[in-house]
Amino acid sequence: MAGRSRGSRFCRRKMRVKQLNTSFKLLGLGFRILKSLGAGNTATDTARDLGCTKANITYWKNKFLDMDALRLQCRDVFITYSLTPFGLKLLTGSEEGFSGEVFVLEDHAVKFGIIEPEKTCIDWCKLGQPRNWEKLGFKVGNVRVVKTSKSIIIHPGKLKGFDIDELEVSAGQIIERVRVFLQNRFGMVLSEEGIPLHKPIWQVFSPEAEEWAKAGTVKVNGIGQLDKSPPDRRAHREYDKKQLAIDAVMAPAILENLERKVDAIAENVGRLIGAVDNLSDVLGKLVQPDVQERPESEVPSYVR
Repeated sequence: MAGRSRGSRFCRRKMRVKQLNTSFKLLGLGFRILKSLGAGNTATDTARDLGCTKANITYWKNKFLDMDALRLQCRDVFITYSLTPFGLKLLTGSEEGFSGEVFVLEDHAVKFGIIEPEKTCIDWCKLGQPRNWEKLGFKVGNVRVVKTSKSIIIHPGKLKGFDIDELEVSAGQIIERVRVFLQNRFGMVLSEEGIPLHKPIWQVFSPEAEEWAKAGTVKVNGIGQLDKSPPDRRAHREYDKKQLAIDAVMAPAILENLERKVDAIAENVGRLIGAVDNLSDVLGKLVQPDVQERPESEVPSYVR
């Protein structure tokens, strides 16, 4: 019964996607709404940024929830949404050219105190000897683990994805799994609470960054920097605050909305100027005296 239920849900979702494909090709607004809501923006913020009505947001939001492309979540007292794997697939496979890897969370390493060292031998590699203490390391899968004299530092590495909140959660889950693995597999006892080595840093890649970086890199305290450092050497913007990264990703849609508004205003101004010109012509004809030229013989002699 459960298998039939899952199968029927899949069929319904597949049918809805087929029905929506034509709408998506004709109406890029649906994709922009999915992108904005999936990035953690509220419905109100999405309506403001994209320049559409709340009814439009509600219409598309309900469709995406119904087809399991969005999931409901809450942030503080605000209702927000996040992308499901299926929603991410919709974006990455769209004809609008949206990328599913618009955010990059830099390696957000966390340090744990060593209460008891490992009881089973670990094949540590020597990483260096800074300040007279030995620095060792090894890898658990793709996760780098560094050992100092008093602590273990777990590096989850760079994480890429569309949902900026889920990237933070994923980094924490990776670190916790490795911490538990070290304790269970090698008999280590580590502190329950970890200390991040630095605040989260968010990278946003765009063609504009490549052009800007030709003039050199720059750093603005409290905001971030334009960087093109190794190992990637790809120009990108780095932000110290999550909301700034979200705003950077949404900027093209916001600018597009502003351009539409400016074009509409210019068109209305043009129509107004045309109406004023027509009104001036009409008023000119109304106030112009109706004087007809008469032959000189018909003009009284006292006027001559």
